[in-house]
Amino acid sequence: MPKKFIQRHNKALAEIASKTISVLPFIDDNPEAKAERIRRTTAEGWDAFSFFCHTYFPHIFPLPFCPAHETMFDETDNDSGIIAITGFRGLGKTVLMGVVYPIWMIIKGERYVIHTAADIDLAQERTAFTLHELQNNKRLTIDYPELQPMDSFDLDFYLKNKARIRARSIKQSHRGTINPKTAKRPGLIVCDDIDKEENMGNQSIGKRRMEKITQELAGALSPEGNGKIIWLGNLVHPNYAICQFQELILSEMRADNPDLDLGYQSVLKTHQKAILRFSLEDQHGKSIWEEQYPTATLPNLRAKFGMTGYQREMLGQPVIEGNIFKNHWFTKYRTLPEPSKMKRVWLYADPAWGEKGCYKAVISIGYDGNRFYVIHVWIRQTENTKFFRYYYDAYQELDRTYRVKARAACETTYGQARILADFDRWAQDNHLPPISHRIKRIDNKDNKNLRIERTETIIETAKVLFPEGQDTPTLISQFLTYPDGYIDGCDALAGCLERFSEYDIGRNRVKVRRFSF
Repeated sequence: MPKKFIQRHNKALAEIASKTISVLPFIDDNPEAKAERIRRTTAEGWDAFSFFCHTYFPHIFPLPFCPAHETMFDETDNDSGIIAITGFRGLGKTVLMGVVYPIWMIIKGERYVIHTAADIDLAQERTAFTLHELQNNKRLTIDYPELQPMDSFDLDFYLKNKARIRARSIKQSHRGTINPKTAKRPGLIVCDDIDKEENMGNQSIGKRRMEKITQELAGALSPEGNGKIIWLGNLVHPNYAICQFQELILSEMRADNPDLDLGYQSVLKTHQKAILRFSLEDQHGKSIWEEQYPTATLPNLRAKFGMTGYQREMLGQPVIEGNIFKNHWFTKYRTLPEPSKMKRVWLYADPAWGEKGCYKAVISIGYDGNRFYVIHVWIRQTENTKFFRYYYDAYQELDRTYRVKARAACETTYGQARILADFDRWAQDNHLPPISHRIKRIDNKDNKNLRIERTETIIETAKVLFPEGQDTPTLISQFLTYPDGYIDGCDALAGCLERFSEYDIGRNRVKVRRFSF
């Protein structure tokens, strides 16, 4: 009777399988053909890189590339700093930009690449994949013998040309690391699988990991040349680090232009930061990669993933089904009613004064006798001067449009009352007439969770409608992650609704699911 396999036997079989040759040499090869391949590979731009991919990795890239692949290469190769790449499932961003691009960069002269992930095992998967290709891909070993690994330790190994490839956990230190054989710091760091599903309920973990990448890892790059971090991920949850990185870029882009309409641009860039976002569908609902996902198959794909799953996994929209509030409850309006139709308009602010890390929020709502229309949505982690600017401009806009129907309020609980004195000083410094005497002070004593959960029915029944754009995605994501995560936008919306007597009917008819002290 054969003996039972133990872990050592399984590991030995895995090692044998990993050494199986998957790419055979070129047929009828000759020195001239080899020289031409090397010449085309070592040229510049997408033509060179795509040729390298299809020629040396046909087992990985059997289909023609789509425009999204060319865009992600161009933006990454022509830029420096942190370039985040997100996209639909099956786009192949990990193998293209996380594995093959680093090998191409080493051929072009890079000598230190670090692969980073949420834990060392995930990072090791990338370095092990790379090691396997460099050892067993006969096309690579014949044309580029300098890429031959000098050892088989897949966590940290050197190539014949002195290049170093290393795996690191995001929790491990990246400070001061060098390639001792070249005395160079890393010129390329690939971050993949940084976020883990179990961290969805805690936005502080994602924020810490984002700051680790934007600060420590960015500081570890080689100071000379165009050092870059390629950050691969998916926008599946607002608390994920890569989603918070997107919000950081958006806030920087809107800092000096709050009304900037970005729509769903595929490329968002600020200084040394960029995020590339690729949705499976174009503006007309057609597939952007017909060879992989024909347009005719998209309805079946939607049915397979479900409404929320399809938005999250294939369209790149970080939506979730919240424990209390649901994504499909939030109804958008196309146009506002005429000003003459509005019975009352309230502008409400929560300045989050003295609360580190909280969002400042400005919400305005109009009531037409039937529904509540959210007119302004501004939710930012920013300084007071930008808060003052937006609140002042929103007040003036509503005053011009709605005249005596418009009212303004500001939360002044605890020490926040001091913010209005600072508001007046800011106005005077900017040669503007102070308006704090026209703002109603609101001293909220109710529990925040009680106030927020009172909005459940009115949102579910579409009695309150939301605008497209502005900071509406941030507001909705805070509702969907409630009661975990930030709730400043939710609290400001509830505070604004409470200014309307029509909303106050039955104010105590709500279940309290969680108290905060």
